[in-house]
Amino acid sequence: MEIQFPEIPDYIKELIASGSGIDEILIDKEGVWYHNGEKFTNEKILNFFGRSVNITADGEYVIHYGEYTYPIKVEDTPYFITGVTFSGFGNFETVLLNLSSGETEELNCNTLYCKKNNALYCRIKNGTMPAKFKRSPSFNILERLEEGSDGKFHLKLCGQIIDLIIKD
Repeated sequence: MEIQFPEIPDYIKELIASGSGIDEILIDKEGVWYHNGEKFTNEKILNFFGRSVNITADGEYVIHYGEYTYPIKVEDTPYFITGVTFSGFGNFETVLLNLSSGETEELNCNTLYCKKNNALYCRIKNGTMPAKFKRSPSFNILERLEEGSDGKFHLKLCGQIIDLIIKD
C-alpha cells in the first residue's frame, strides 16, 4: 500500500537547512531526469524513479519507496502522458493514458486543463498528481477541440462536453 504524504526525513531537512546541500535530482519541463546536472541514462533507474514519485503533505515532490524518502525538484510536472488510446464511443468511450512511469490509467476528463504555455494537462493518481501531455498525445486529444457559439473552447470526449479551462 502506498503511503500518502510521506515526509522528508529530519536528517535531510537538517542538511538542506545547514547549507551543506544534498544531491539534486531534477525532472525538467520535458520530463528528463537529472542528477547534479547530469542526465540519467540508466533505464532501470529511470523506471524506478518514475514509479516512486510522491508528494509530501506540504506539496514537496519526493522519491518515496519503502522507508526511503528523498526530495526532488520538478520544473513543471512529475508525470507526463506519453500516449493515449481511445476505445468505445459516445457515453461508452474511454481514454487510456500511458504515463511516463510506465503505468496506464483511465483519463478523468473533468481534470483536463491548459496552461498559458499552450500545453495540455490533467490530474492522475486519483487526482493527486498533475501530468503534462507530450506533443503527440496532446494532439490526439485536441483533435476533439471545438469552438462554441460563445467563443469558448471545449472537448467532446467520453460522451461529455468538457470546457477547456486555461490556468496560470
